Amino acid sequence: MGQQAVIDSLYCWPVKGFSGQPLEDMSLRAHRPFEHDRLWAIERAGPLFDPDNPRHIPKGKFFQLVNTPRLARLKSRYDADTTTFTLLEDGQEVASGRLNTAEGRAAIEDFLSHWLGELAPQHPRVVGVDEHHFFDVPQPFVSLINIETLKSLEPHAGVPLAAQKERFRANIYITGLDPWAEMEWEGRTLLLNGEPAFIARERIGRCVATEVNPETGERDTVIPRMLLTTFGHKDCGLYLEPVADITLKPGDVLSVA
Repeated sequence: MGQQAVIDSLYCWPVKGFSGQPLEDMSLRAHRPFEHDRLWAIERAGPLFDPDNPRHIPKGKFFQLVNTPRLARLKSRYDADTTTFTLLEDGQEVASGRLNTAEGRAAIEDFLSHWLGELAPQHPRVVGVDEHHFFDVPQPFVSLINIETLKSLEPHAGVPLAAQKERFRANIYITGLDPWAEMEWEGRTLLLNGEPAFIARERIGRCVATEVNPETGERDTVIPRMLLTTFGHKDCGLYLEPVADITLKPGDVLSVA
């Protein structure tokens, strides 16, 4: 069956570009992503997103760390039951609003417009609609990162990547696998506790968002360039497609069929 990995932690990222939510468990439907993952985004150039005709839009049209690293200085909370999105800076609440209401969206938009200043090319616009996810790729994938791979990159990156794993904004973080061994999973069926659960569809090419320190909002390393010069590619992590209705939790075992 090959080497096994253990799920270390699970994360959902409800608003694209903002901090993630650690999860105790996650129920998944076949061929669907984490339920609330990247369910909302904030346009920095537009308007482009049409809720009556939702489609994939390139990530650069939204506020995110690749174009606005200062966002990492804000921490966020999201209540899925009420769609309440709360922003905090230095531990203090600075804005909050229900994203399914015009008033709540305006509260977030107005705060970001003031807080970002000239970093905002136009007034921010919160967008979202049920069942549409603002992923970097058009497919509704789940993302996976091997923490052992991050540890192996630390001497080259010069920063503690495993302790700052949120740089990679994955849904599933695993341990117990040799560094880079997850790349051998590409194209194969993955078992969850012995039962078919995912197909590992493709490697994740990393962008400069990974260079942003998730605590300071400063760029303090050059991940894509380091990967390219050291390993000849910019890949780190895998996109997975769920192929069964499953429930994940830390401690579960992933292996290759």
